[in-house]
Amino acid sequence: MKKKLLILSTILLASMLMIVPQSCNKEIEIQADQYLGISFPKLTLKHDLYYSIDHDARSIEMVFDQDLDEATLLNCLFFSDKQGFLDSEYDLEVTGNILWMKFHTDFELNDGWKYLLTITKNLKSTSGKSLKQDETFELRTTSKHIGSAKSVKDGIKQRTLIACISDVHMGDPRANDNHYSWFGKNAEALENFLEFIYNDDDVKELVIMGDLFDEWLVPYTVNPFDPASGINNSDEYFKAIANAQTNSAVFDKFRDIANKAEIDLIYIHGNHDMMLTQSTLEDIIPGIIWKSDEKGLGKYNPVNGIIMEHGHRYDFFNCPQPLVNPSHKLPPGYFISRLYAAGMESSSAKMNKRIISIKDSAEFFTAWSLAILYTLNDFNMDMPDMSAKNILMGGIDGYSNPFSFIGAQHMYAINIEDLWPQTQTVNEVPVPLTVFAALLNGVDLYGAALIEFMQKSTALDPYKIVAFGHSHFPEILVHPVGKDFTSIYANSGSWIDEDQSSHDVRTFLTVEPGEWSGSDLDVVMLYQYNLNSEGSVPKYKPKFIKEESIDVTK
Repeated sequence: MKKKLLILSTILLASMLMIVPQSCNKEIEIQADQYLGISFPKLTLKHDLYYSIDHDARSIEMVFDQDLDEATLLNCLFFSDKQGFLDSEYDLEVTGNILWMKFHTDFELNDGWKYLLTITKNLKSTSGKSLKQDETFELRTTSKHIGSAKSVKDGIKQRTLIACISDVHMGDPRANDNHYSWFGKNAEALENFLEFIYNDDDVKELVIMGDLFDEWLVPYTVNPFDPASGINNSDEYFKAIANAQTNSAVFDKFRDIANKAEIDLIYIHGNHDMMLTQSTLEDIIPGIIWKSDEKGLGKYNPVNGIIMEHGHRYDFFNCPQPLVNPSHKLPPGYFISRLYAAGMESSSAKMNKRIISIKDSAEFFTAWSLAILYTLNDFNMDMPDMSAKNILMGGIDGYSNPFSFIGAQHMYAINIEDLWPQTQTVNEVPVPLTVFAALLNGVDLYGAALIEFMQKSTALDPYKIVAFGHSHFPEILVHPVGKDFTSIYANSGSWIDEDQSSHDVRTFLTVEPGEWSGSDLDVVMLYQYNLNSEGSVPKYKPKFIKEESIDVTK
């Protein structure tokens, strides 16, 4: 009998436990139904933080889950921006369960601007229900695209945009003639783009974030300095690039921009042009603003909270290496580039799967070997004689005698990893990186941006916007993901020829600091410059890819 009672009690208890949650859920549902629900079907919720609205929108549509009582519209909604309430700039209209906020004809939303929309409990449905509590929603207007009439402040036209390009990789006449230049097919597009920038009334600065020139992409069997070609040193090499037939019209446009009082042309070093000096650059483009140093590194802060640089400072294989061999600074990536250029020049090479065998610094050796094998495989090349001194130097970076690939590898492998902490100090890396992390930065720089400038746990002075080049991978990302993001990472991509890249090319960034526009937001936009076939005459124009904004008041 006791056993039966125990079983019956257990069944009864289990039934009660099943019933109670259902009752609670039902009670919650009933409670939820007591309040009005709202949605914005025409707006996009971004990062679970704000609604994106077109800057040229003429109304805001709010949809509720019940029909509204028009008599309750008074003091139910407030629309404001940093300058105050905008109650006199709109009318409210109700149609069933839809509430419209319609702007007056003489009112326009500012682009790239933050607005706040507050709906109070005063608004009720025809059945008497209201919001559970007063709700405030953040709205951010999209920015006008580059090329459209933009910033007017107090009736005066304002220039507020920074345009950023990087990784053009122009070669000298030999590179163009012998097909080992990454740039050439995009020359017309870049020339057109620079004319577009010159004529745009919104651009205040054009920033070149490195690798405009390419002194690295030279086949190892070709002497970088060739007296017969009028190239005896790096100074003459860079001038030969500027004077090359493929490039000369582009440099004419750079000079036009540098000479225009309304636009500043700014240069930051890349790794492929780290030997470029200020005097040589100013000879080539008079009026350009130099933001680099003699080490082959540079950075630029247009306003507080924004940093721009090429990004090779954080790349173990491609940053200046002034300590491995004192009085020199070329890194191991230079020698891999020489092999890569040989592959570009040759179309008949076949890969030989012989492996280099040498014991040196483990991580460096692995990266070096993989880079060699990847390059050989990419071009189906035969393995060159690694012990032969077949890498012609001709005096670049002070190296007069030829190198062998094994000799170059030995030179770095002896101490490059041991010297890495000190190398970062010399290169002014804010947060020291491990060798492994710095090797990864040769592929994707988001991690470097995160550690150095964005992540609060590591960055000494977190930035709102970090803009890099170097990786050739155009993108915009926020950190951390979600509504609490505090930084934006942006990469400008490249202008190399499409058949030389696995990413979109002809890409560029625009950055609009709130400090210049008067907005609470810094806005970053990514574009690609494409030939548009619409109309009788095809024209180049920017193709919008992505936009992100960040609140500078927080």
